[in-house]
Amino acid sequence: MTALVTGATGFAGAHLMEALRQGAVEAYGTSLSGGADARTRQTDLTDYDAVVGLLDELRPDTIFHLAAFASPALSFKEPVEAVTSTLAMQINLFQACLALRIKPRIVVVSSGQIYGMTDAARLPLAETTPLDLPSPYAVAKVGQENLVSMYAKLGVESVIARPFNHIGPGQQPGYLVADLTKQIAELERDGGEVLRVGNLSSKRDFTDVRDVVRAYILLAAKGTVGKVYNVCSGTSRSGQEILDLLLRASGARIRTEQDPARMRPADVPDLRGDATKIRQDTGWTPEIPIEQTLADTLAYWRSQPAEQ
Repeated sequence: MTALVTGATGFAGAHLMEALRQGAVEAYGTSLSGGADARTRQTDLTDYDAVVGLLDELRPDTIFHLAAFASPALSFKEPVEAVTSTLAMQINLFQACLALRIKPRIVVVSSGQIYGMTDAARLPLAETTPLDLPSPYAVAKVGQENLVSMYAKLGVESVIARPFNHIGPGQQPGYLVADLTKQIAELERDGGEVLRVGNLSSKRDFTDVRDVVRAYILLAAKGTVGKVYNVCSGTSRSGQEILDLLLRASGARIRTEQDPARMRPADVPDLRGDATKIRQDTGWTPEIPIEQTLADTLAYWRSQPAEQ
């Protein structure tokens, strides 16, 4: 099988490429900036001709479409780019499949963020829960799902994954766990004591990225075309709970200070998903405990060189 991963050098994309190759899949990737090897192609997915050329060369059996504007927080600062670039990439991908008359199975990665400011009485969030979009990022993700519905009428076969918060080694700053583990590793190294934090009361459904990409692979093989699947643990934890686990793992003497720059203009109080559907259709369930994920992420940041 030949697979193409868009956004292959991103956080989840890099883990997905590794998982596919370990499974003896001939995996290729795209990245706007290029990759470390010849199988990751520097490709601007907003350039239709470039997308056609790549798909014509590879003729993939499966496409994992992860490339998109990545940050909910940054989408408030760049709302036009967040929406237009995300939709342009997917339209070009689908149009290229039609033009070349190829029919790969496509896994389109949406987001659990699109459930938004949901009433706590509706938790856990199932795929049928009404949406309440909290950010331009979420608007773009719903647009991706709508494109799946539209292009299905033209013969493009896609499955939609709605991952909730995924964490683990390799995630870059701008996300809660990455920010906390990076700071803790730096404080351990430099002897500092003050950890700067944003809102730690919000609760999120965290899943190890290595479990998440395993879900994507199972959805490509067993997911029903046109259907939406939550990818989540079914348990939500507050930022304070995550911090407590990390401080316990670190053992360093650290105190926290709230940093206004780390506060989001809109923050969902609780996101907890229902993974019943993906479990029933594919057999997937998370396997890596949160303690192991946090330990591995902290170890990743401890291994990084000090910033100059």
